[in-house]
Amino acid sequence: MTTISAPAAQSRAAGLVRFVAAVVSALTVAAVGAALGAWLGWRGAPALPTDAAVLALVQPAAPDARLTVVARHDAPFAYEHTPGPMTWLIGDDDYNAGAVVLTTGTPLDTLRAGLAAQGWHTSDDPAYQGIAASKGEWSVHAYPAHVDGSPTDRHTAEVVAVDFGRAEPARVGPLTGAGYLLGLVAGWVLTRRANRYVLAAGLFLLLPGTVVTTGDLIAARTLPADVTPPALWGDYLFFGIRALTTVGLFVMAVALLLDLRGARRARPA
Repeated sequence: MTTISAPAAQSRAAGLVRFVAAVVSALTVAAVGAALGAWLGWRGAPALPTDAAVLALVQPAAPDARLTVVARHDAPFAYEHTPGPMTWLIGDDDYNAGAVVLTTGTPLDTLRAGLAAQGWHTSDDPAYQGIAASKGEWSVHAYPAHVDGSPTDRHTAEVVAVDFGRAEPARVGPLTGAGYLLGLVAGWVLTRRANRYVLAAGLFLLLPGTVVTTGDLIAARTLPADVTPPALWGDYLFFGIRALTTVGLFVMAVALLLDLRGARRARPA
């Protein structure tokens, strides 16, 4: 029977802890890197057309229907309501994609057939009991809604809402992947260099954002082809998570600075 000495067991346990810490750090920084890559990919996204131009683009899909513009949010992604000090501090739950929102009495099936006839690629969007469509740099998301454009189910719907927005730029995917891979490497290296206690505090604060962002990365692969995925960096701006992320990134930066400072002191004169 082979026995393991106490020092050897402690060494194995310490090695396992270091490995788990490295994995957690790598996954955490990878999620941040992916979010940063997605954010960079959305820079330079086209401006939304004017209301009149949007109506001209959508009307041929429902030539006999009345289309009404009920809302407009121009930024590619932003808080829908003007953010105040508390939003900048702790975040909010309305960080969404920009779109021109229309309403119409046209049934979803008729609208889908009309969009397809106009060269739009269409698909089902089960999450909203609606449809999605894309054509070039634009996307359309149509779903059962109230008259103000807010989503509801088919049984209580008063109109069909049509969100005319941007399709995800082609560069977003590669930049997201590159950010994730670079983050994996950086997070793994960080555990070998940074102060373990400061690093652990930073990782703990970033944990909620890491979990949600990683979940969105996986979920994005299952979305219908014509649905524009949500902003990956938006998870870090959600209510409550924004405050934790801000402090967590600051703590991680402190851990890195302490490492650089220690390396400079250790360098021979």
